[in-house]
Amino acid sequence: MSLVDNLAKRLSKTATLIQKEQIADHTYHLKIQGEDLKNLDYKPGEHVRILVGVDKATSMQHKVRTYSVWQYDHTNGVMDLAVCTHSTGIGSLWARASAIGDTIYLVGPRGRFTVDDSGDYYVFVGDPSALAHLYEINRNLTGHKQVLSLIYADREEDLFPDLDGSRPFQFNVLPRNSGETIIEHVHHLLKKATGKGMLYVGGDSRICVTLNRHFRHSLDWSSRQIKTKPFWAPGKIGLE
Repeated sequence: MSLVDNLAKRLSKTATLIQKEQIADHTYHLKIQGEDLKNLDYKPGEHVRILVGVDKATSMQHKVRTYSVWQYDHTNGVMDLAVCTHSTGIGSLWARASAIGDTIYLVGPRGRFTVDDSGDYYVFVGDPSALAHLYEINRNLTGHKQVLSLIYADREEDLFPDLDGSRPFQFNVLPRNSGETIIEHVHHLLKKATGKGMLYVGGDSRICVTLNRHFRHSLDWSSRQIKTKPFWAPGKIGLE
């Protein structure tokens, strides 16, 4: 084991993988638990960074991957994660090979793509990589908020329900990078909205950029009303 691995482990929280289930063609539900996970300072929408390349001869960039917290039970120190495996990268390989009883090394939770209760209505847009994250934010909105949504994938088999089996979002089958089509869908959704809106966009970096630009420049939304998080980008690895 390298000095880097030793140091990374010492600086990490530890947990145990207690449940693993494939919930879609390219997504695993992982449940982890540990004393280190009890009573953490957590805001819904934060993520954890997991040491997926421990004991492997690779750079630190390839050892760590970021995953959304799908649900957090602070009393019992339990976190639910949804890990997408579309690629052949080290995170996908780790998720496929992981087994119940494995020790998990992680840092966090942290992040800024978090719940904000200041809106009257919410627009959620994303692909399967962001779905669990958006579920967590939606579940933690307080009061009676109007929720509008467009969750898309190029195959229906890549979409999955929330932890309680519910499907609070609208699912659509669309090709990747369908920016103009998504804008048309969102404009249709906005006709039903009243009051101050909040936009959450997660997943494909290109869609994040397209919708951020459109809402700011064409719809004159404030940057404070728009939250985006690219979970992946074509040709890039290890996005935060």
